[in-house]
Amino acid sequence: MIDLKKFRENPQPWIDSAKARLNNLDFDKLLEADKKTREFKWLLEAKLSERKKLSAQIPVLVKEWKDNSEIIKQVKILKDEISEFQQQLDTYQEEFNNLILQVPNILDKDVPVGKDDNENVVIKTVWEKPKFDFEPLPHWEILEKRWLLDSKRAVKLSGSRFVFMKDKLALLEMALMNFVVQKLYKKWFTPVFWPNIVNERAMYGTWYLPAWEDGIYKLEWEDLYLIWTSEVTSVWQHMDEVIDVNDLPKRYVSYSTCYRKEAGSYWKDLKWLIRVHQFNKVEMVSFVKPEDSYKEHELLAEIEEEIYQDLWIPYQKMLICTGDLWNPASKKYDLEGWFPWIWKYKELTSTSNTLDYQARRINCKYMVWREKEFVHILNWTWTSDRPVAAIIENYQTKDMRIVVPEVLRPLMMGIEEI
Repeated sequence: MIDLKKFRENPQPWIDSAKARLNNLDFDKLLEADKKTREFKWLLEAKLSERKKLSAQIPVLVKEWKDNSEIIKQVKILKDEISEFQQQLDTYQEEFNNLILQVPNILDKDVPVGKDDNENVVIKTVWEKPKFDFEPLPHWEILEKRWLLDSKRAVKLSGSRFVFMKDKLALLEMALMNFVVQKLYKKWFTPVFWPNIVNERAMYGTWYLPAWEDGIYKLEWEDLYLIWTSEVTSVWQHMDEVIDVNDLPKRYVSYSTCYRKEAGSYWKDLKWLIRVHQFNKVEMVSFVKPEDSYKEHELLAEIEEEIYQDLWIPYQKMLICTGDLWNPASKKYDLEGWFPWIWKYKELTSTSNTLDYQARRINCKYMVWREKEFVHILNWTWTSDRPVAAIIENYQTKDMRIVVPEVLRPLMMGIEEI
């Protein structure tokens, strides 16, 4: 959600931001719907007030044995007009509500202009790419040949794009998740287990509805949804709350199982551990004062990098361009890990600053000097499947074994190789 007062005074920053994102939202239609909504609200209130005054005269005239037929006639005419105005108001209000939810956040001045992910900007590249004296294999081929990953039985049980992780591969994923959560706990993030099922308001409040409706699993008879990311629960928990300024920043780290329909051809050059319907995820979410959000974003990005430096996975830090930026984000960094088999960097994790965009949707403010202001909300998302795949491909050996990154060995009972 955006600041409606500022938008009405000067919509141009939002229009420019949408154009840069290649968002084709019809702002003329939105502004007209907003204008008509306010006009019909005023007309409706005026007619309701008029009818109330006339209706109050009827019992007085009856008591005085005077003719009230003309007033009754006027009240009936007003009733029809009110009904018509209400229908018009409902129509324009619905149109306005649908359109305003699609207005993207204002872009940060540092965001590069570009059409798609091919125009994202490389900020830096870290670690040399591993050198092999053999032809490296894709992670899924290693795992399936060694029966550490079973897609056939998963398909038999649940359908396509589901997998079983087994034996030491499962231990590797558990160790990786524990490693990340423990690191964040030491950096003053509060660990939380959230529900994996949320109501419709939570999805709308965090923007995933209506934007990604086709990709979200819905429990039809319950009117509930399986979470796409625990960002939904981390953010939505503070709906309609006023946080004391002394309690900011509020930082959460959550671990959850997440679900996506994954329709389309994303990452079509990778499979099995990438873009599956069910996956595990660690999410960081911060609630901060507006003046601290840029500094907080850099902190999340630093932690993001620290994790992959500890794992010794070659990566590059990307500044995401306008055409590849999701609506709530004002600015976004991605880390792309190196995948030897395809000889490419691919996205592993990302962190975004949404400013007050999500805070307005969930109505979350903080109190300072008896004044209430919207907080700023930031997120960092980390799915386990992608870094596991990156570890396997970068740490593979000629005989299809996998060296366990040194930092994970204490969390795997000292196992050095899979």
